[in-house]
Amino acid sequence: MKRSLLLCLIALSVVNLYSQISITRSDFVDVNDEIPRIFYTFEQEGTSIVPDSVISENLIYDDPRHFPVALIDTLIYFPSSDSDPEGIFEGATCAYMTRDGFIMHLFITEENVNLVGVQGELPLIGGLMNLEFVDTLIANNFPGEYEDTHVDQGTGMEKQHISAFESVIPSEYYSSLSAIYDTVRFFMELKLNTSFDEYGSIQFVGDSNQNGNFQYLRENRKMLTMFDVQLRNKFSGAFVSISGIPGVGDMLPMQLPIYDTSYTHNYWVKDWKSPLLEIEYNTGYDSIYSMTFRYAYMSYVNTNLISDISVYPNPASEKLVINSEMIQDHTLYIFGIDGKLVFTTKLNNGNNSVNLQEFSSGTYFYQLFDKRKIPVLAGKFIKE
Repeated sequence: MKRSLLLCLIALSVVNLYSQISITRSDFVDVNDEIPRIFYTFEQEGTSIVPDSVISENLIYDDPRHFPVALIDTLIYFPSSDSDPEGIFEGATCAYMTRDGFIMHLFITEENVNLVGVQGELPLIGGLMNLEFVDTLIANNFPGEYEDTHVDQGTGMEKQHISAFESVIPSEYYSSLSAIYDTVRFFMELKLNTSFDEYGSIQFVGDSNQNGNFQYLRENRKMLTMFDVQLRNKFSGAFVSISGIPGVGDMLPMQLPIYDTSYTHNYWVKDWKSPLLEIEYNTGYDSIYSMTFRYAYMSYVNTNLISDISVYPNPASEKLVINSEMIQDHTLYIFGIDGKLVFTTKLNNGNNSVNLQEFSSGTYFYQLFDKRKIPVLAGKFIKE
């Protein structure tokens, strides 16, 4: 009897230990936080692997060589006003840029994290799109603890007069469109469903500078994104998707609305301001597209990085310069935001210039490999 009672007490104490791991305001990000990460993924869109090949039953990670692309990335949180000088996203306390170039504006309180605005490239005509959330999305609640669930929805939009698009609409269509429609609306809807469904221990082994055991609380996060470009009927006041308008929808380079759903496991650790590990899955959780490790998880990425190298300008319009006296027969790879390889070339000592005139505007990632095909540098730049 005493032995059974002792085992029960031990089991309860273990449950209590792990259940104390939670996401709180003090655990979360502040302005000027910089979080180094390694992003493991594939060169080809849609490529994936089965979880068992990189995730063992006891959550031991050694060397994710199954992913051919390893990008060194730093997540930076900056004042919202840096990219929003006009104060469109009133109350936002900080912002950060995603890998695909969107700037997310957050309002963080002691109770939760609210997404109040999104900035990105304006479709069709270029320039900056400011999606102000009339219905803010609560992305995180504090504290976040084991068995907590959270469901929320947010809606953001920006409106412009149809005359702003006269230059990109064929003249034979513009007059008839402007007679019926008067406003263009860029519309985004986000639906979030999360639960803290597991706790336990992760172990890193191998040639990592993050070796050790970590107690985690796992967040199972599903995010559905819908984006549309819509026109307002000046007579009825209703907005309709531009894809459904005869003669206009046929000219679009993509089908609207655009739907995208992400399925992610975030492994949170007590007192850390972002997940130790993020794993992106398909809908059935039986295939992995990418893994992101916090604090520069360096398995198979060379820690002896080149110290004297400079890459500029950023943003760049005509060329990108890579300057170092330590480069000797290195290979440069440039990837699009979708992970596809778009350019490669050999580099040597001194100034190396990459012509960007044929590159489309947007965000790109680069990697530099030495003669042994070991990555020694990685980063990202924006092509204007």
